[in-house]
Amino acid sequence: MSHLTVPVQQFPSLNSAQRISTGQGQQPTTRNKVALKPGRSLMDWVRLSKSGRDLCSGRGGRLEVTGEELAKHNTETDAWTTVRGKVYNITPYFEYHPGGVEELMRGAGKDGTQLFDEIHKWVNIDSMLEKCFIGKLKVEKHLSCTSGPKKGIQQGNFLSPNSLALPDLPALKPPSGLPIPRHDWFQNKQCITITVYTKWKDMIHENVIIDQTNGRLRVTCLIQEYTYIMHLELEEKISGNYSVNVAEGTGKVDIRLEKVQDIQWKSLGIPCKGHNTIKKTIETETRYRNCCVLSIHKVSHDTNLYCLELPPGTRMCVPLGHHVHVKASVEGMEISRSYTPVPSSLAKEEQDPRVAQGRVLYLMIKIYSEGTLTPVIGKLLIGDSLQISDHEGTYYESQYRQCTHLVLLAAGTGLTPMTRLIYEAVIQDTDRHVQLMFFNKTEEDILWKEQLQQLAQQNQRFDVQYVLSEPCASWKGLRGRIRKELLESFILTKDKRKMLICVCGPNPFTEAALSLLKDLGYGDNMIHAFLG
Repeated sequence: MSHLTVPVQQFPSLNSAQRISTGQGQQPTTRNKVALKPGRSLMDWVRLSKSGRDLCSGRGGRLEVTGEELAKHNTETDAWTTVRGKVYNITPYFEYHPGGVEELMRGAGKDGTQLFDEIHKWVNIDSMLEKCFIGKLKVEKHLSCTSGPKKGIQQGNFLSPNSLALPDLPALKPPSGLPIPRHDWFQNKQCITITVYTKWKDMIHENVIIDQTNGRLRVTCLIQEYTYIMHLELEEKISGNYSVNVAEGTGKVDIRLEKVQDIQWKSLGIPCKGHNTIKKTIETETRYRNCCVLSIHKVSHDTNLYCLELPPGTRMCVPLGHHVHVKASVEGMEISRSYTPVPSSLAKEEQDPRVAQGRVLYLMIKIYSEGTLTPVIGKLLIGDSLQISDHEGTYYESQYRQCTHLVLLAAGTGLTPMTRLIYEAVIQDTDRHVQLMFFNKTEEDILWKEQLQQLAQQNQRFDVQYVLSEPCASWKGLRGRIRKELLESFILTKDKRKMLICVCGPNPFTEAALSLLKDLGYGDNMIHAFLG
């Protein structure tokens, strides 16, 4: 099998719409968002796309566009871009784009594949810009991954391995990255064991996703910012019971598969498409699975807790701080949003064992009456299905393991990534102190308040304080928004060496928190921020 490598890039992108991370010595970076005009929401774009209005100036789908022609359409009144060889007129979408015109103009007249993958990899662009499709990009010559710069090719910023060569873009850099991990397999009468030698000391079992469908086994190993795939048509049948063990410090992964019959296998199976390949995760296609809604519980007046069952044959445990993408069709257009799985409860005795088995996951979702995707989710009934992606994220468990004092700043549904951190630190561990400052508009907006209060009463290592921006007259707690004096009085420990501060909430909240923490002298290596 060929060894697939890709040019070095950051993953997940620092500009990801889901999160930002100031850990690992990175500077906090957020995706710019602009205030959209009334009537310019995503739902308005869906309606416009379905209205029959010509969004391609009469040229939709019929052109074969040269790189020279594409480069001419690079103004705010006439902007085209190409993603994976398809050319779109992005001009009518300018007013509907949450990132504003300036961000879209970065790809105008150019190949925008890499820009798109860095920020919107999970979005179905074919569905989102279906009515803006101009035609296919005419490719006169493919550039080899090993070729050097060609005469007359100028430096550009948007070429990726998924891109096609354009006159104003450079050749790809020479291959670089992780080698394909070595793997082996063993058997006894009862089981097959597949061993993958990742050589990553921070490898955890949650970074192994297993799918089995119609005798085909797909093993996905997330290794740093890379994805390694094993894809086989198995020699014989296996059950749906899997176990994954990772050797601490070496990254050796053992995947145990139970045989259906007590027979000796002659081989592991026949390689399928993509078997034994590794590539940058940002360059991989986002994969979704149909998950069944098992239960729906009311958390607050506008927020529900959904239990979703993964398909038979799938094992996916989501690591601390990681998220999944949820996708559904809205008036014929595929729309996706990111959500961080939560525990079934903050009480130890109420944990769902199927979560640890990788069979179900829980999502806490706020339903916005004027939203695009959440009204569809809000109408789901038990037995309905929802499409869920592989998990991803920038949060490494090693960040958590190195701290003894955890400070959590959350606003609204920004509580979701904090819930598992709270459970792990307070219930599972015995040596970490956790402080949560939880910001909301009103008291009825406070998610899991009873559980948080009960946990604080039962454990001296957990402290929670609530801050309301629109409290009722009888509210006796803290009021207002996040500010310096609140943080100064809230953060108890003065030993910054063993501290980790996590932030999650709406963009303005997160940006304000990061700025205040910086003013208070907290360094980038002490902060991990999620942006949702």
